Amino acid sequence: MNKIFASLTTSGLLLAVTALPALAQRPRFNGNRHSVPEIDASAGLLAIAAVLAIMAFVWERNRRAA
Repeated sequence: MNKIFASLTTSGLLLAVTALPALAQRPRFNGNRHSVPEIDASAGLLAIAAVLAIMAFVWERNRRAA
């Protein structure tokens, strides 16, 4: 149960950290209220790298604790 709670907490924290920059931007409506910002390849790769880095950190922490 403790491992599940730790995994969910880490996942929630990761989601919050990666979503904050997108939520902090002011919406820019150019006459179209349904426009959404595009995500370029570099932003996507940075997000994937952040997820992998946190997963590696958690894996290493769990490995050392065992």
